[in-house]
Amino acid sequence: MKILFYDMGSYLYDDAVETLRDMGHKVRTVYYHFEDRYKDDFFCERFEKKVREIAPDLIFSINFFPLVAVIAHDHGLRYISWSCDSPLAEGLEEYFHYDTNRIWLFDKAEVTEYNRRGHDNVFYCPLAVNTSRVQKVIEEGRRGGELNNYRCDVSFVGSLYNASLEGIMAPLDDYLKGYLEGAMNAQMEFYGVDLLGQTITDEIIGRINARYRELHEKAGGATEGSVGETKQNVSVAAEGARQSAEGLRKSAEGFRKSTEGPRQSAEDAVGGFTPLNKRGLAFAIQKQITFAERVTLIDTLGSFCDMRFYSTKPYEFGSDVRFCGPVKYHSQMPLVFAGSKLNLCPTLRSIISGIPLRSLDILACGGVLMSNWQPELAEYFTDGEDLIMYNSLEEAVTKAQWYLEHEDELARIAGHATKVLEDEFSYRKMLEYILKDEG
Repeated sequence: MKILFYDMGSYLYDDAVETLRDMGHKVRTVYYHFEDRYKDDFFCERFEKKVREIAPDLIFSINFFPLVAVIAHDHGLRYISWSCDSPLAEGLEEYFHYDTNRIWLFDKAEVTEYNRRGHDNVFYCPLAVNTSRVQKVIEEGRRGGELNNYRCDVSFVGSLYNASLEGIMAPLDDYLKGYLEGAMNAQMEFYGVDLLGQTITDEIIGRINARYRELHEKAGGATEGSVGETKQNVSVAAEGARQSAEGLRKSAEGFRKSTEGPRQSAEDAVGGFTPLNKRGLAFAIQKQITFAERVTLIDTLGSFCDMRFYSTKPYEFGSDVRFCGPVKYHSQMPLVFAGSKLNLCPTLRSIISGIPLRSLDILACGGVLMSNWQPELAEYFTDGEDLIMYNSLEEAVTKAQWYLEHEDELARIAGHATKVLEDEFSYRKMLEYILKDEG
């Protein structure tokens, strides 16, 4: 088939295109970085021109792009997107209804939710890894000595995901604050299940929005003596509302998080009396839980071992954690995973059941993955054989201490998952599955 591949810099691009060509497809690529993925006349004009020029059989992209979906539908072309982000930005759902769309997500729970909402063109497919590529990088690093620069006890690569929950909760009454804190604490106790979807009710959202509305109205009629304090409260509420409403428009992959989506100002959000919805508030809480878990684990492990923190932004931990800055995905990250005795990878809590790309990357490098229990990780891999999973932060610390004292066990686990990865998570297997009904 002739495939027009749109991309804006995804980690999966090189391996996906190489595999498609190895499968015999003719692939042409359009690379473009959106400022606003919902409106871009320049892109639309040139992408339509490329469609007419190439006359592809289908259009493919890593992650879902609404303007690509519109153009594909206008030309009667199948549009296949394979997402490495979860959850998808909230505004994208408005474009799911086109019958030309085939949307593939790696989280079964997210697929189930979209299917429940009537989107029967959303399907499940795990992400993939190229084990041979990363092993070549590691072997070159071993021969050249660069791998030694990354040797340590434990490493973490990624973002801490500091959230906006404090701004959202600041103007709320004690009952609402206590309710949200209780919902967050309950969710922290369980992996692989979405308790927030049950605890964040329409009534709670209504009460939160009523509080924002009340502050807005007070600001409009405040006396001169109280206007300063009232406006400050409204500003906090509006900013919290804006950040939460945009929460689902932020991706969760690697160090890069996009904020594209239909925007409205903080004042408009409160003025329109719809500053929060259930999905936005849930995502803000999920990010806050992720932040708390990652900081707690990194800080605790840093108190008794050589703990390395690779990220774009430093953080002031209480223990002796070494901040190492960011690493390049293709050339340096494999060396981090291969050089670390343990690779810490707590899942972003908005990923309810799926296996994040970072977890697969670690396993592909022959690294020892240490992750929270995740349904799909447990479906494909065995705890204590292929990887190390924990069901609480306390268990994570206990296991980390034990394994660091028993390096023979770490050596036994390292690389044990390779056969599962090659059999179940290769690019060829996944792309053949995605394209199986496309002619």
